[in-house]
Amino acid sequence: MLSITARRRSSLAAMFFSSTPARRSVTSIALLHQALPPPVVNGSFKPPKPGGFTPAIPNPQILTKNTGYKDACADIAWAVQSLNDPTIRLTTPQANPDPATDEHWSFPDTQPGILAAVAAGANTLWANTSLFAAHPLATTALPSATRIIANPPKVVDIVDDKAFTNKLLQNSHVSIPKSWLLERDDARSVEKLSQMVYDLPYPVMLKPVRGRGSEDVELIDGFVAMLDRLDALFEKYGFVLIEEFLEGEEGTVTICPDPAEQSGWLALPIVCRSEQVDGVVPWNGHVPVTQNSSVIPLHEEDEFHRAAKQECIRVAQILNLTSVARIDIRRKSEEGGQFFLFDVNLKPNLTGAGRPGRDDQDSLCAMAAKEYGWGYPEFVRRCIATARLLEEVRAIEPPKAVPGSLENFTIWEAWKGV
Repeated sequence: MLSITARRRSSLAAMFFSSTPARRSVTSIALLHQALPPPVVNGSFKPPKPGGFTPAIPNPQILTKNTGYKDACADIAWAVQSLNDPTIRLTTPQANPDPATDEHWSFPDTQPGILAAVAAGANTLWANTSLFAAHPLATTALPSATRIIANPPKVVDIVDDKAFTNKLLQNSHVSIPKSWLLERDDARSVEKLSQMVYDLPYPVMLKPVRGRGSEDVELIDGFVAMLDRLDALFEKYGFVLIEEFLEGEEGTVTICPDPAEQSGWLALPIVCRSEQVDGVVPWNGHVPVTQNSSVIPLHEEDEFHRAAKQECIRVAQILNLTSVARIDIRRKSEEGGQFFLFDVNLKPNLTGAGRPGRDDQDSLCAMAAKEYGWGYPEFVRRCIATARLLEEVRAIEPPKAVPGSLENFTIWEAWKGV
C-alpha cells in the first residue's frame, strides 16, 4: 500500500503528465469608454471626441450617443464575441447587447462604472479611453488580480503634452521636426508678439499642446495669418505649439508589444495618409480613413520606412509603454528621404469592421493589422494578450523632464535658423 506521501507524489505526477489538459483561467473583459472630462494642465486640455460632454457643464458625465469612444468599444466587444474562445469572456452592462446600440457594450470610465464592471465579473479592464495620472483607474481600490489593457496612466498624462514629448524625444536623438512653444500672455503687446513670430520659417504647423487628432491643427503660411490664428487659439488654450512643416509623404506606424520580438515590440506595416487639406489630414469623423489611407506592403518599404519603424519601437521603449500605440511620421521632402516623427498617440482609435453597418470603419491600426495578416478579431486577440496587472501599470513612472524643459517645456525657443 502506498504511503500518504507516496500517494501525494503520485497525484502530483498525474497532474503534470496526464493527457487531460489542465483547466485554463478565463479572461473576463470589460470595455471602458470615456465619460470623464480631461484635466486642464497649464491652461490646456485634450478635447474629448466630438459630441460628448462639455467640460463647462455641471455634470460632465452626461454623454450623447456614439461618443466617448463607445463606437470602438462596441466594435472591440463584438470582435471578442466572434472569437468564440472559451478562455475569453465578455462582460457588458447589458445582458443581451444590441449590435446597433454602442452604449450596450461598455462601461463608463468613472469610479462607479469601473466598480460596476468588476462587480459584473470582469477581471480585465480594456481602457479604451483617455487616461491621466489621477484617473479612477489609477486611484480606485480593485482586486489585486485585476489586469488592464492600456498604456500607463502617468505616462499618458505627460506624453499628451506634445511640447514635452517633442523635447524629450529630441533629447533622446529621435528624428522629430523643429518646434517652438508659445505661451498666452494677456499682458504682452501685439508688437512683442509680432517680433516673436515674424521670423519663423513659414509655412509652419500650429497646433494645441494637448490636442486630439487634427482638431485646431492648421498650416500657417505667413506672419499675418499667424497673428490672426493665435488670437483665436489663445481664447481656448494656454499654450500652442509651432512646428516646422513637413511636406513629404505622410504615414502612421502602429506598434504592439510582442515578447517574440527581440526588442519586445512589433511595428506593423505603415499606413500611408493622403488627401490632406491645407497640409492636414481630415478627422476620421468627417472622412473615414479607409477612403484616404492605404497600407504600404512590406516588400514596397524603402530603407527610410524601415528606419522610421525602428525609431517608433525605440520611442515605445523610451516612454515605458505597455500597450498598442500609433505614431505619425512624415518626410520633410516630397522627393523622399528621411521620415520625422510628429505625433505620439497612446490611445489610438481602434474601431474595426465586423459589427453590422460598420464595414467602412476600419481604423488605421486595424488596416495595418490586416495587411500584416491579422483580421480585426485576431488583432483584438493580440491586444488582449498585452494585458498586465493593474498594479504594475499604475506604478510605471513617466520619463523625467529633460534639461532646459522647465518641467513641462513651457518656454519659447527662438528660431535659430539651424
